Amino acid sequence: MTCSTALAWLLASGRQMVGQFSGISFTLGVVGTAFVLWWIFRRRTAAQSVSLGLPFGLGSATFDLTSKDRIAAWKLHVQLVTRKAALPFDQKNDVIADVLASLFELFQVTRDLLLEMPPTNSSDKHGVAGLIVRVLNMGIRPTLTRWQADYRRWWEAALQRWANASRTPQEIQRDYPRYDELVASLGRMNIELSKFSDQLTLIAAGASPRKIAKATAVPQAPVLTEPAASSIERADENPPPSEPNAA
Repeated sequence: MTCSTALAWLLASGRQMVGQFSGISFTLGVVGTAFVLWWIFRRRTAAQSVSLGLPFGLGSATFDLTSKDRIAAWKLHVQLVTRKAALPFDQKNDVIADVLASLFELFQVTRDLLLEMPPTNSSDKHGVAGLIVRVLNMGIRPTLTRWQADYRRWWEAALQRWANASRTPQEIQRDYPRYDELVASLGRMNIELSKFSDQLTLIAAGASPRKIAKATAVPQAPVLTEPAASSIERADENPPPSEPNAA
């Protein structure tokens, strides 16, 4: 074998080895990228356990949340914070008939939201679907059952009276015989739905118990510091001049 032949053989062998190593590196790169993407997807879609205190005195529970649960929680949170049902009742400006109608419409909105979820999520008692159903049936429904029919019948009759033609809805609704009791009930409903809305935000974020405790912590009032003793002493050392005695 001549020197030129040997050199040509070495170059060809080198190119072959480089090609083999390049192919292996490319394959490893593809496999590594696929693994990272799979791990991210699995982390995002895996169920997370979140412990929450439930509104309407329903106790507390731990929920295994999937990405679909978090999306549903966010959608219902948006519905609550943009409706009169979850906002504090303003006796000066709000109309009771509108608030009760908002509560009733919330049922239909929630039903549509549950229908968008897969059957496996909807039947899971430890998921957000079970939480929503419990709040609707055990929290909101009793209030509507108690007040909606009775108040609406009275309200429609009151609007037909000639004496109320020039009065505002806010003035008319105060004539309802059980006005104070109804307003108090709506106030309690607003508070509980506001709590529920806050919990839905935590569910949507997939918050850990530590984040939940931080988010629900009661803010503390600022501590007022007393002035230093030296400042007080200096003020006492220089009393204001006494007024001259009257002649």
